[in-house]
Formats: sequence, structure tokens, C-alpha cells
Amino acid sequence: MRISDEYPHEMGLNVDGRTYAVQVFKRVTQPGKVPRLVIPAYQPNQMASGILRVCIQAIQHHTPEPHELWVVDSNSPKNNLDWLLEWPDINLVLNRTEPVPPEGRRFEFIWCLLRGQRHWGSYANAIGLELATRLIDPRAKYLMTLHMDTMPCHVGWLSFLQSALGPRVRAAGVRMDRLRVPEGVLHVLGYLVDFQLFRHLHLNFLPQLPDYDVGDRVTVMLRKAGYDVFACRNTHTDPELVDRIPSSSPLRGLYVDRTFDTSGNVIFLHLGRGVNKAAGTIYAGKTTPEEWTCFADRHLLSEGDTR
Repeated sequence: MRISDEYPHEMGLNVDGRTYAVQVFKRVTQPGKVPRLVIPAYQPNQMASGILRVCIQAIQHHTPEPHELWVVDSNSPKNNLDWLLEWPDINLVLNRTEPVPPEGRRFEFIWCLLRGQRHWGSYANAIGLELATRLIDPRAKYLMTLHMDTMPCHVGWLSFLQSALGPRVRAAGVRMDRLRVPEGVLHVLGYLVDFQLFRHLHLNFLPQLPDYDVGDRVTVMLRKAGYDVFACRNTHTDPELVDRIPSSSPLRGLYVDRTFDTSGNVIFLHLGRGVNKAAGTIYAGKTTPEEWTCFADRHLLSEGDTR
């Protein structure tokens, strides 16, 4: 489906047996060869909005390469959306239908009454990505999946991921996970995939738990079709990599996932399980959301060098 350059454009999109009512604000149009970067977002409070803000700013600050940035907000409170509506150089999708997996729809109303908060956060990320696949130019060459609690931190990060692709390697990501698949899958928090092959193989980001989480099957099905994937080294799976960060670098004491390129540069950060965004609380032993956003403002969104 192609959308016009006028906005907002309202439509209903069917994903996983549910119709999602969306408004599309398409402000940026790039040629098909330019990567499409997609951030699924949910902003129940100001803390979450701050995390999303620095994600967008870090992408724009460290990505001089042409790119088309999409933010897909999944039914956040309307009073938390004003700042996004005023942001001029992103493509914004406002989904006004609650993302609920098929197994939860029968009791959806009861869950909302009893708990009063979202319980399908991972699934909502999948829906955000799936909506994006229906809205970006179908001729796009690359699609980059992101989480809102991530930040590129080194100019050239996107070009590095693109350089890892080739005739055999058709997806490149910032982290490999082996929790569910022994061979490993690229974590959907940050991977670049050949979108034309993605479409040709009829792939999607929907989970199939307990075997596959959001985005896992993309890696599995690429391998099944005879292709391979590339993953950067990451402190989440290789904690000893922290020792390679200079002691003078502010990245050394930041307790988050840090991704390295093959030259030893830290190129990408992920806050990860340090924060329960829906509840607005933090877990012990991790960088707090306030520290995360302050770090971004002080070290990543200025001319200062974090190395």
C-alpha cells in the first residue's frame, strides 16, 4: 500500500487478525535505496517520552547517511503525543488500537479493568514493526528495526551494518541472542535486513511463543532459505568487552548494553531490562532512565566525543 505525501492520512490496517486504526504523518520521502529506520514506541509517562526523545535525537545526530526515520506510536495517551506531532523531520504513525495478541483478546476488557496497564509490550513492538512494513515504500532496499530505549553513539554505525551485508549475509544486527534458538537470532532491538528479500520470503515480526520472540523468525527463516546473518559483539553476551573501553570514556561506567564494530568502537547502546517503562520503575544495578537521558544530553547530543 502506498500513501500520499499529504497528512494526516487515516486508514485501517489488518495485522494478525485485528484491524488497527492509524493516522500517518509522512513528512520525509527518500529514494528506495535509502534505509528505513523504524522505532515502535509507547509513552505511558514522561519518563518513556524522554527515552524516546533521546533515541530520535541520537539517530539524527549520529546518522549523516540518508535515511528515512519512522516512529510508530502504539496507543499512547494523547496528551503524551504533542511533542511528536511537532517534530518536523520524522514520519509518524499514530496507532489508536490497543495491540493485543489473539490469545488475550477474549479477556481484554477484564484485563484492562483489573490491571489498568499494558501487558503486551513485546507484542506491541511487533505490531509497530508490522504496521511499518505496510506503510514504507515497498521498493525500499533496507529496513532497520529499533527499540525506543536504544541510541546510536558513533557516526558511521549504520554504514557499518550495511557494509556487513552481501550476497550471502542479508541481515546485520547489534546483538545475537541464544536464549530460545541455539544457533542464535538477531535481537529485534536493532537489526538491518534486506527488505526486498524479507518481502520475497513473506517474513514478518510476529512472535510464536514459546519458540520465537518478536523478530526471531526473521533470522531463522533467512537461514532456512540459505542465507546468513551478521551480529556485532556486545557486552550483553561478552561482558569482558567492557575492559576494551578506555577508562577515560564515559561509556565505560554506563551500565547498559554496548555494541562494538570490528574496529573496537562502541557504536550502539541499549538500556534494556534496566527499566519497566509501563510502570515507571527501575531495576537494581542498572543505569536509570534519568541517567540514560542525562548521559545522552551531555555526551551524545553535543559535539563532545565519547571515546
